Amino acid sequence: MVTSHRYVRLTVTIWFRETARRHGWFVFVLAAGLWGLPSARGFAGEPMRYLYNAPESSLDKRYLYHWTILKTALEKTVPQYGPYEMVPAEAMTEKRQTFELKNATGKISVMYLGTTPDMERDLVPIRIPVDKNLGGYCVFLIRKENQGRFGNVTSLDDLRKFKFGLGLGWIDVDILRSNRFQVVTASCYDCLFEMLENRHSDIALRAAVEVLDEYEERKTAMPDLCIETNIVFYYPMPMYFWFAKTDEGKRLAARAEAGMRLMIVDGTYDKIFSEYQDYKIEKLKLKERKIFRIENPFLGPATPFADKRLWFDPETYRPVSK
Repeated sequence: MVTSHRYVRLTVTIWFRETARRHGWFVFVLAAGLWGLPSARGFAGEPMRYLYNAPESSLDKRYLYHWTILKTALEKTVPQYGPYEMVPAEAMTEKRQTFELKNATGKISVMYLGTTPDMERDLVPIRIPVDKNLGGYCVFLIRKENQGRFGNVTSLDDLRKFKFGLGLGWIDVDILRSNRFQVVTASCYDCLFEMLENRHSDIALRAAVEVLDEYEERKTAMPDLCIETNIVFYYPMPMYFWFAKTDEGKRLAARAEAGMRLMIVDGTYDKIFSEYQDYKIEKLKLKERKIFRIENPFLGPATPFADKRLWFDPETYRPVSK
């Protein structure tokens, strides 16, 4: 069995998801032989089951890094908690994931999403921004013909003249509208790019962690699109792992958080972040772009701003030495 970080990259492909469905496969990790951990013999009960959202399309690679973080956290806690499963569920919208988790239907047991007061009340978060809030640094996917217009932007009011494309039900929609930006919504993930191509929006607002892969996957089929070169659009948007507010949900969350905190202390977290994100930070030249900042009015007092280890900053970030 492959045990490198790249394993999760394979497990979240559409091929794996469909094959797993047909044959009842799952990602089942025992302690024996993994990363030098002791045998899992003696642990009582069934493996702890983490049912996570599958990709929304064959081009959807947004969450490879995030599930690698979760998988590594679970591996580090095998001595304490025993074996586990990571199982891809059917693809769901963010709104449906929240509904299923809130109602503890069993169709999903962990999701990755930004925070709102309602979610903080109704679900169990691990308050560690999984991508260190790199996703809060947004880059624009635009039509090539508009690059000159964005080069002339000097203020937030200039940006308010453009129509921002976002997904229906995304938390970001409310953040931008609360800051008086024009927002148009797409009914599906791929529709977001079609909407831009068809001139229904001027910007597909994409996180720095997403935009390069998304552009590469579509540049041949959508040759009129490009990545805007001058602007980074920022708002604090901590993305957490969320669990149901049940005894089992709390148990799943406690294990994952314990593993994530071990990773922070021993440097594993920074290494995985660096492996997945450094080339994006460098290629997008985030430090050199002009930053336009807006507020996120939906953050609560429990947001862990004080722990600087948990937050990416393009001005101070240094890659982990290879």
